[in-house]
Amino acid sequence: MSFGNLKYIWLLVFPIGICLIAIYGMRKKNKILSYLKLCTEKRIEVLKVIFYTIGSAFLFIALLSPQKLIENTNQDIKGTDMYILFDTSNSMLAEDIYPNRLEQGKRVVGNILNQLKGDRVGLIPFSDSAYVQMPLTDDYSMAKNYLNAINTDLISGGGTELLSALKIANKSFGETSSKRKIVLLISDGGEEDKEVEKYIDENNIIVFSIGLGTLEGSPIPIIENGVKKGFIKNEEKEVVITKLNSKFMRKISKNKYYEINNLKNESNRFLNDFLKLEKEKIGQEKSAVYKKYFQIPLLIGLLFILLAYFYKGEIKVEK
Repeated sequence: MSFGNLKYIWLLVFPIGICLIAIYGMRKKNKILSYLKLCTEKRIEVLKVIFYTIGSAFLFIALLSPQKLIENTNQDIKGTDMYILFDTSNSMLAEDIYPNRLEQGKRVVGNILNQLKGDRVGLIPFSDSAYVQMPLTDDYSMAKNYLNAINTDLISGGGTELLSALKIANKSFGETSSKRKIVLLISDGGEEDKEVEKYIDENNIIVFSIGLGTLEGSPIPIIENGVKKGFIKNEEKEVVITKLNSKFMRKISKNKYYEINNLKNESNRFLNDFLKLEKEKIGQEKSAVYKKYFQIPLLIGLLFILLAYFYKGEIKVEK
């Protein structure tokens, strides 16, 4: 026999308190009756205190939920594993969507995490290089903390090396029991890279991609200590305009592409498509089956309290 709600053990103070209050009440009553030259049967008063104490003690036991283990079972955990490849290149600071591509991407991923249940996600930020910032986990609160830490200073260089991120994701999937390799690309597309397309096909990687930005594009601001200091320029001293490369993102994701800008937000469409994927076994947890017995002490406790309430002795004049 064990207890399922030991977190309520502190409520033991209540039966102890009821016992002390009942004793104090009995003494106070006897003192008043004595002053009035009256008396009651002490045996009955003592029994009432005992009944109240026993009743509250049984109610306390019922609250702790006594239970008996019936069997232990192993339950499969089903879900979908997905690495989020988050572009942290300088172009993600472009402000063609509010407040900029990077912050809008973080908001989108945050909303996606709010909708997931049981699926495991990992974070791989990438720029000129990439690394696993957070391994696969279903702890979405922790994932949001890592997500909030993403910025363009996370990785030096400022370029867009998607192939490096894909290689790291592919290797990480090889260390799990997942049969599929699913990644969600958060990016403005960067430059088209035939090697990326080839690597995705050769390694059977399923790519969902969310494009951030507009086809018209926007300059890339230079931010120093949180202050805008101008815009990035090329060798000819012309301001660089970065545009959303939706064509490349559509190509590598086999049309599993979704777009975010000031007039369009297709993140919910991505969620619908992702949640339709067949769940697979991603782990196992032990589950214990118990038979509950709280009804028995609950009934006994109520009976003792009712007995104490209705058990009254006769008040007599002292002789």
